[in-house]
Amino acid sequence: MRVGVVGAGFAGLLAATRLRDAGHDVIVLEARDRVGGRVWSQPLVANDPRTTIERGAEFVLEGYHLMRQTADDLGLSLVETGMSYYVREPRGGAATSHDAVAQCANTVSAAASKAPWGTPLAAVLAEVSAAVDPAALAAYASRVVVSNACSEDRLSAAAAADMTVSFEPRASYRVAGGNQQVATRLAERLGDAVKLLAPVHTVSWETGEVRLRTDVDELLVDAAVLAVPLAVTREMSFDPRLPTWKVQAWERSGIGHAAKLHLPLLAPATFGAVQSVPERFWTWTATDASGEVQPVLHGFSGSGPALAALNVEAGPATWAERAVALRPDLALDVERAMVTTWSDDPWSRAAYTAITTDVAEGDDELLVAPVGALHFAGEHTAGALAGLMEGALRSGERAAAELTPLG
Repeated sequence: MRVGVVGAGFAGLLAATRLRDAGHDVIVLEARDRVGGRVWSQPLVANDPRTTIERGAEFVLEGYHLMRQTADDLGLSLVETGMSYYVREPRGGAATSHDAVAQCANTVSAAASKAPWGTPLAAVLAEVSAAVDPAALAAYASRVVVSNACSEDRLSAAAAADMTVSFEPRASYRVAGGNQQVATRLAERLGDAVKLLAPVHTVSWETGEVRLRTDVDELLVDAAVLAVPLAVTREMSFDPRLPTWKVQAWERSGIGHAAKLHLPLLAPATFGAVQSVPERFWTWTATDASGEVQPVLHGFSGSGPALAALNVEAGPATWAERAVALRPDLALDVERAMVTTWSDDPWSRAAYTAITTDVAEGDDELLVAPVGALHFAGEHTAGALAGLMEGALRSGERAAAELTPLG
């Protein structure tokens, strides 16, 4: 069977690899001039590999079993970051502590789990406000909004219903030398089956036949795996139109907006993570494969209002100034600061999906469900693992398994 895979991110490349291993003829069409999608590694300072940063997805966390297996299969190693993704020192608001925020998370999660589907997180925060420390609640809200890349008035309480484990101190990892190597090595195995600069804009599908059209070519295949970000997928042209249930599930899906900041360090530092409660971003320093702290401060912010307040559309200047104020313990090179946004990237249009108040119960199953010879992958089809590298990989493996019995 000949299968066309649209998208050379983690989902598409693993799907293509599994399909080829099963004996299928596979072609991967990628819009960008690189593979990896929203996993993008590069040196912050030219020709200095110790400053390699993750401009997109970064942390390998507990439960990332397929990510670990894939990295191992590709000859890649994981390195501890020293700091923990789950533990952040809150600063900038009224005094509180990580432990107090973790206790607040327990209270909010219990209330959120009882809230009717579609209840905004803001309503749950208001409900518990009299029972928790205000400073801890503010820090908790800041962190949940940033992590989900969606403001509390739009974010569904369902996103906070099971977050208690997210505050337990556990180890965090990255791929030594950059997470994007997972994509590049998968692409190397696929060889000339991966076609770059080939964005698909029209998908014509009939029983047992799919035509994938780019600006310069048309690919005829027996089946297709669409593994590009949801915001891009739902702007493609489908002929005939997809079923209403699929289109409506896409339309209800929430879109999260996030950005990353990186600044070179001018002096050695220790590892750790600090969160700006009122400005809704967090920063961290981490060790790399050398075992020493990488000479870079990393930052992440999420939700439209937070990004607007940091003026990320204009570049890194405002955010870099806020980072300097937040981290007086560090010597930072603001002149070489770099900001990465995803909402203005034409091949992503967003950072990752979010459980907003518009999402309906059962939408996860609708996003996954095939339509004729069309199969769907990507982090947005990963259910509870949406937004994660692990979710993207598992979705690619699942999409390939859907097709393999047909071969």
